[in-house]
Amino acid sequence: MTILARRRLQLMLDQLAPVLAQGKGKDILSRLNHPKNVEQALPAEMELALLWAIHSLGDLEIEPEWWGDLKRPDAITDTLVPGRTVAIEIAATNDNAISGEEAMDTIALQISAAANGAQKGVGSFLYFTFREESGYLDGRYIRRRLAPKDFTLADSMSRKVQDWVLSGRSVRERLRLQGAGLDVEVQREAYRQTRYHNFHSSMPPETHSLDDNPLFDLLRRKKRQLKAATPGTLRIIFVADVGSTLLRRIGQVGERDWTNRRVSGSQIITHFMDTYRKDVDAVVAFSPFKELSSFGFNGLSDRKPRRWNVTFYGSPALPEPPDGLQRVAEMLPEPHYEGYQARSLFRQGAFSTTGRGQYLGMTIKSTTGLDDLRVEFPARMLLDLLAGRITEEQFRRQLDRPGSKNIFEHWLSSGMTISRAEMAPRDMDEDDDHIVLYFSDDPAVRPFKLPEG
Repeated sequence: MTILARRRLQLMLDQLAPVLAQGKGKDILSRLNHPKNVEQALPAEMELALLWAIHSLGDLEIEPEWWGDLKRPDAITDTLVPGRTVAIEIAATNDNAISGEEAMDTIALQISAAANGAQKGVGSFLYFTFREESGYLDGRYIRRRLAPKDFTLADSMSRKVQDWVLSGRSVRERLRLQGAGLDVEVQREAYRQTRYHNFHSSMPPETHSLDDNPLFDLLRRKKRQLKAATPGTLRIIFVADVGSTLLRRIGQVGERDWTNRRVSGSQIITHFMDTYRKDVDAVVAFSPFKELSSFGFNGLSDRKPRRWNVTFYGSPALPEPPDGLQRVAEMLPEPHYEGYQARSLFRQGAFSTTGRGQYLGMTIKSTTGLDDLRVEFPARMLLDLLAGRITEEQFRRQLDRPGSKNIFEHWLSSGMTISRAEMAPRDMDEDDDHIVLYFSDDPAVRPFKLPEG
């Protein structure tokens, strides 16, 4: 699973196939199956999910050939707004352009390579902290991350890194590198670092201009796809969060900066609608929301609220969200991860079909009748163990809570064994199943006794 379960995504593909043009279907499929490119996979997932949800209303045409120009919208429907044809363009966005992530990663890779030149492999243990600067320029507040784009590590700086490694100071002292637009501290950690998780900036992903930012640019590009709409056709942009702080924080406490030093996602979209209300009739933002949950053995549900935050920005032509939009939102399955979480896990290979699975929790319940205990056990975790994708130690670590006893050993020592087993019904919105194990008293593993009474 990524934001949604893989089983659900396949079902969406199956059900949407009759209305997918061959080229569009192959495009979505190739992006979904891209094992390493998060910039393709997550947007494709959201495009598929939203097309499927629109199709559930009963009417959908994808990238119509009859459109007035070659910039065809993603969807045409006559059921989202009763009595009106609606052209929909779907977009997805993340923090990549405002987080400085690419620039920081590029710099980190160059410094790591220089360190490896002095001592093989040491670059994999380095962690980078980038500083920032802020102030006012021509009366406008600016805040800059000191990690310049298109940075090239100078020979003098490379030698400084290598001298730091060879001197042994890297074990106990941080190295600070400064240059034109650059200010970064390098420290050597005891454990190998994960790429994209080996750097930090004191400046969060944010923007300070209503129209000079990636979200506004994306909306402006997408409105061009709707340019050839015939008179009377409503034009709507669906924009989805696949790792966007601007979209994720819409409607949350603290989204608006009342000092006006930074601008919010709501402000940007409202400004876009004010600017282009003659070209676009509405923008709808979709953002997955999920509270953290824990792996438990208490038999109680550990599930936390999972939902889609859907925000409508209208125009005089469509001032209120149509009833069909509510049905589209209700059709979307509950998200497993928020956009930024899915993006991070994807980069770590957590959703690879050749890696370990995404496990359901284990619950224990008392029963009545012949069986005394009922255990719902994650089937994929057992399969990964049998297939050699996880070790016995990893299996045990997933199973046991820190400091707790082995519950299966406790039951066995108490004279109980597995009396029967079954598979729970498969859930299309989970990528794991439960093996249901029943335990009951068994003289095969306990001392003999006389019947009570």
